[in-house]
Amino acid sequence: MQLNQKQFKLSFVTASILLASSVYAQDYVRVNYMQYDENDNRVSVKAPSIEVNKDFGVDYTLNVSLVTDAVSGATPIYVDSISGASAFNSRGDNKTPIKKNVEFTEQRTSASFSLVSRLDSRDEITVAFSKSYESDYDANTLSIDYLHWANKSKNRSYNIGASYALNNILIKDCSYNAQCGAPDSVSGASKKEISNILSTEVGVTQLIDKTSLVKASIFYSTEDGYLSNPYYNVVRYTNKIVAEVRPDKRVAYGFNLKYIKAFTSTISSKFKYKFYTDDWDITSHTIDINNYYELNSKVTLGFGIRYYTQSEAIFYSKDTNYFTDEVYASHDDRLSSFNSTTLKTSVDYKYSKSLSYNISLDKYDQSTDLSAMYTTVGFKYKF
Repeated sequence: MQLNQKQFKLSFVTASILLASSVYAQDYVRVNYMQYDENDNRVSVKAPSIEVNKDFGVDYTLNVSLVTDAVSGATPIYVDSISGASAFNSRGDNKTPIKKNVEFTEQRTSASFSLVSRLDSRDEITVAFSKSYESDYDANTLSIDYLHWANKSKNRSYNIGASYALNNILIKDCSYNAQCGAPDSVSGASKKEISNILSTEVGVTQLIDKTSLVKASIFYSTEDGYLSNPYYNVVRYTNKIVAEVRPDKRVAYGFNLKYIKAFTSTISSKFKYKFYTDDWDITSHTIDINNYYELNSKVTLGFGIRYYTQSEAIFYSKDTNYFTDEVYASHDDRLSSFNSTTLKTSVDYKYSKSLSYNISLDKYDQSTDLSAMYTTVGFKYKF
């Protein structure tokens, strides 16, 4: 069947996701500003970002990005109703627990780079490094991925990748935390903890026809070290406030499915599904659907929905009369059983061949009575 000109364009976009060669590479600068606001003015995030992608000949592509965000607001933590102004100075016996929004501010900066190297066979090796830093958390991640073309027509590829993350957790105030030792001489923290994350993923991508593509992958990850949140408290025996304690190991695995389809000359969609499970008894399902409508040669509209659901961790409870002498205990709602829905809209405006503008608005609702709005505006310049 012969495709019209617009379908050829959509087919090219679809194929370029699979055919990661310099023929389809772009040199560009992307600048965005993201604003995130939770309901009841709980948490607000302002995050400007910049990304640069540069192709060096036919064998190398470099990508560099920088994000800096300012976070402010309050997070619900169990504190003593009489003396509790923070997570730490509320800890002890004979307390009167109350869940209170404790205010905080944070400045966070993260940077990443990746380098794609293409071999004579046009197989690809991608090496990437990212670093994220804030006053009490320092994350460093190194990853490598190998992509192999199954045949000369390049309609199928296999990839295998691995990453290692080293996280430094700086606990600033441990006056009431018996686990804390002498202050860290470099950071000034009361205690310096670390955690390690090792992840692997294996996948296959298949170009079905000129308008559709499918990708499937499986993943496995292990975490060890300090996996608790130093600011979260747990109520034991109804009147004792102590630091939460999570296991120091975590093993997770699952799979991802992706399907991309150009239905008509102006309508295309991306379907994603993710299954995740771990030995903390958390199992989650994620369904993500994004649809795009090309209104004309300059304007593309986007709309989508993301649904997420998970079961609760084996050591989680929301009740203050639940925990006694259990080894592991947490009141963190992120470990609870919940579901969430995100509604997404976007507009992309192509001002010229080299310059385009974008704006998107996402509405997030979670069954734990949390809701938020994401707004992103920016531009992309091809050079």
